[in-house]
Amino acid sequence: MLCVGLLMHVFVQLGPARQAVWSVAHGRDFASYYYATQVASKGGDPYVTRSLSQMARSEHTRDTVLPYFYPPPFLLTVAWVQPFSLSTAYRLMLGLNELLLAGCLFVLVRGFSIPLGVVGALLIVWSPIPDNAKMGQANLIALFPALLGLWAARTRPWLGGVLLGAAAMFKMSPALFLLYWALRRQWKPCVGAIGAAIGLTLISLAYCPLPTQVEFYTRVMPGFASGDYYGLTVPISLAANHSIPDIFNTLWPGPSKTALSSTALVGSRVVTLGVLALWAWRARIPRSPLAEARTLGALTILMVIVPTYAYEHHLVFLLLPVAALLTSVQRDWLAGEGFRPRHGLAIASVLLAGWPLTQVTELVNRLPPSAQLLAREGKFVGLLMILGLLLLSWRPGAVAGASPQPAATDDG
Repeated sequence: MLCVGLLMHVFVQLGPARQAVWSVAHGRDFASYYYATQVASKGGDPYVTRSLSQMARSEHTRDTVLPYFYPPPFLLTVAWVQPFSLSTAYRLMLGLNELLLAGCLFVLVRGFSIPLGVVGALLIVWSPIPDNAKMGQANLIALFPALLGLWAARTRPWLGGVLLGAAAMFKMSPALFLLYWALRRQWKPCVGAIGAAIGLTLISLAYCPLPTQVEFYTRVMPGFASGDYYGLTVPISLAANHSIPDIFNTLWPGPSKTALSSTALVGSRVVTLGVLALWAWRARIPRSPLAEARTLGALTILMVIVPTYAYEHHLVFLLLPVAALLTSVQRDWLAGEGFRPRHGLAIASVLLAGWPLTQVTELVNRLPPSAQLLAREGKFVGLLMILGLLLLSWRPGAVAGASPQPAATDDG
């Protein structure tokens, strides 16, 4: 299965992604990181979108650039782009994403007992992988150190905390993993994460002076909750948005296409807190790496679908939960349980959530208006099914004071 997955990845996923990258000069989403770095390196403010667009026009690459709203330390991860043109850097980013993907899969196998066959299946069915590569997105820049930190924290809590803290300062959402350590009263990695955040903030002052840092935390970041992503003009109701707020926005539209109504905002928060409470109740101290993968995987899904925007490329963050779910099915079969209803639901949920977005769009366009909403939200339904199965169908397993240990079988 691994060999088939690698072949499918190279020819079915990577091949079209490479063609998409080489066919354009405007850099797609990657242009936001590129010009933010270029502006910051010249003493400008990367959070002023007008400055990014002006530089792009001066280089005749594109008329406008999407707003940059990542934390200041993220610029350290893309500082390497400065000597290159936009198109060259965009192509190099494709290679970087491949290396990061390989790193993530390595951590899944060594750190969370994911079988190689499941990794192969993941490369076949999980369409967000090529979408992330095609867009030049930075999700894996944060996911790799986050997974590495969660693995390392078992034996080196300080190192694990530092790695996760770095991931959270590259992209804020991995900070949610701190809840897992806090629930288990593992304070060393939490302190390590805070230390990494402070250290990276100080280092990034070379790119972003103190006023720019303050601007991010007081003006840019607060808008995330309402959908006001600092001037982003992409509508919340975009078909590629798979978030909880998007569902509430469909029911109670906001005052503009990029802002949530007060009802949608409150509803999203109530549901989020409710599901987080369910996760905390179900999360136990797991006996095995796979049981830990299920617990952390459920939290990862929440990390992705809670923000206002959960685009297709964001779903590449879900390598851990999808792999954990498929591995649980495989373990059951190897244990001689036979085919159970939860196995069918698990496979259906992964196929539904991993359904290529282009095919979803084609289907929506062919359906009557009354059926379009259900098809458009099919991937979101798949994500909820994965979340529910990880939380409810496979018991996380608990032994007070136990730590995950590599094992041939899953004690969860």
